[in-house]
Formats: sequence, C-alpha cells, structure tokens
Amino acid sequence: MSWFSWAVIAAVFWALGPVFAKLGLVKPDPLTALTIRTMAVMVILLVWGAARGGLLVKLREVDPKTWVLLCLEGAFASVIAHFAYFTALKMGNVANVVPVTASYPMIAAILAAIVLGAKITPMKLVGILLTVAGVYILHRY
Repeated sequence: MSWFSWAVIAAVFWALGPVFAKLGLVKPDPLTALTIRTMAVMVILLVWGAARGGLLVKLREVDPKTWVLLCLEGAFASVIAHFAYFTALKMGNVANVVPVTASYPMIAAILAAIVLGAKITPMKLVGILLTVAGVYILHRY
C-alpha cells in the first residue's frame, strides 16, 4: 500500500476515535477514561508485537537516548495532550474540539522550524495562517 492509503486509513480511524471517546466520557472523568484507553492500547500493542515476533529483542536494541526521546513523546502526546483532549471532549462539542486539537501540525511546523531548523515555505506559512483563522472561527462561533 502507498503512503496515501495509510494516511486515509489513519484519517478514518482518527475520525472514529473522538466519537467513541465522547460516548465513553459520559460517566468517567477524563483521567479514568485516559487510563482505560491507554491500558487497551498497551494490550493491543503487546499482542500485536508478540504476533509479529521479536518485540522484546527489538526493544532491547533501542539505545537509551531513543528511549528517553520516545518516553518524552509519550508523556507529551499520549498523557498530557490526551488528558487535555479528553477534558475538552467531555466539556465541548466534538465538531469544535476535534478541529482545534487537529491544529497541532501547525504548532509542530513552527516548533520544527525553531528546534530542528526546518524551513517554513511561503505555502506552509499560508497553511499556518489558515489554520489559525480556522481555530479562531471555531472558538468564536
């Protein structure tokens, strides 16, 4: 399959996630819901890794710096961001929350330019400005 096929699959499943999250957040608080979600992800990944074989060997081959960087990514994206996202979903409308949280590529592009030296082309700048405008409109109206 091509990168585009995988991207479409990701988009479809990312679209399904908030619907189930909003339905699942009716009773539990966001931290409890996030814990349940994370436990489910862990079980799925362990089973998937075991089915593919060699997961423990591959985990041992990862260098310490990579472990730290991936743990930081997990703390930021899977814990802090998802807690904020679940809290926003519990309080707000899926149609408003999801587009605002989906503006993260704009923030990532800016951070990549600052931290990694990535180039922001004029067209990327236009995209960033359109994202800012879209977030403003969703928040305001």
